[in-house]
Amino acid sequence: MKIFRFILLFFLIACSGRENNSPKASSRLKNDYMSQIKETVPSCINLYADTVNMERYQTFDEYSMLGKGRCVNSPFVYVKKSKDSIIVCSSNKNDSIRIYVKIDNGVWYNHMEFDMWKKKHFVPSKNELSKIARTYDRFFFNDTILEIKTGYISEKAYYQLFIKNKKHLYCIRDFGSLYHSNIEDLRKIAYKLTRHDKKDVSKYVLIEGKDQYIYKGDNNSFSYKRKAYGYWGIQPGMEENNLHANIDIREYSDNLRRYQRNNPDSIYEEADVIPKFPGGTNKFLEFIRTNRDCSLLLDSNTPNRVIMEVVVEKNGCITNTRIVKSIDSSHDNDALNIVRKMPNWSPAKLNGNSIRYRMLIPISYKR
Repeated sequence: MKIFRFILLFFLIACSGRENNSPKASSRLKNDYMSQIKETVPSCINLYADTVNMERYQTFDEYSMLGKGRCVNSPFVYVKKSKDSIIVCSSNKNDSIRIYVKIDNGVWYNHMEFDMWKKKHFVPSKNELSKIARTYDRFFFNDTILEIKTGYISEKAYYQLFIKNKKHLYCIRDFGSLYHSNIEDLRKIAYKLTRHDKKDVSKYVLIEGKDQYIYKGDNNSFSYKRKAYGYWGIQPGMEENNLHANIDIREYSDNLRRYQRNNPDSIYEEADVIPKFPGGTNKFLEFIRTNRDCSLLLDSNTPNRVIMEVVVEKNGCITNTRIVKSIDSSHDNDALNIVRKMPNWSPAKLNGNSIRYRMLIPISYKR
């Protein structure tokens, strides 16, 4: 079963290299390292014959690329390290296997994918934690982790760069506009971003607790339980729980119910059930095709998507609409008109209660 999981992961990695839609410079960077993973995996499979032959540790430290700690809690990790590759797997069979390969100048590289089945015909919410199809290309060196996140909204790629050290996390959005044809370019960018206060860079401070650790920012925070890959966990980007008003909505339901009673008009960005267009995604796309101005359709090699932020109210109607990604005034006005015509959505629910929910609605004008 474990060998099957590993071969399946290799197949997914191989496929992802063919699906890459990133800019030419970053595409070359990714494909070069993906090729190295493909070359390394066959030898890794031979090494991964049985976990009996692997070292056991409490966790795997991605800053030092070493297994650490005596196994005193479950789950723990199995680690197999060779000269140019590392395989890490959790004692929890539901966790995926991690592959790391050594590339230029002693830098380690890892590729991860999440929810790629959502890449087509997916209406995303504003919550970027677990809602859209996404990949991470991750680089490790000198107690620093660089992560290029590629998120997909109906196959349109959006990019973020995460820079991590043991005390801080920095996040820069719209990273695709930066030239990064090789790892040295990335390292220079990271060095500059972590030493200057820039408005387009979000900074988080790592706070360690007994049962979790938190990336705390000025406007929001993200919590991580000590779980998965040993006691500490291996996390790309910010993939865990968003704290709403300093309440982890997945863990503190009693506090959340009290908060909802006292703040009935709060707008949320995470929910147990997200809003849905009547009839589902296909009806949503059909509604857009029926109501958009066909004379505004554009060629695929030009910007062809208007993205709006909206609030879906407790009764399902849409309010607070604003443009967050524009084409021009004609397309923006047409997209706003489409949203005004929409029927009520089914509202978001949290703890069984209908809530106000902020999300994104993309309107495509691709010919």
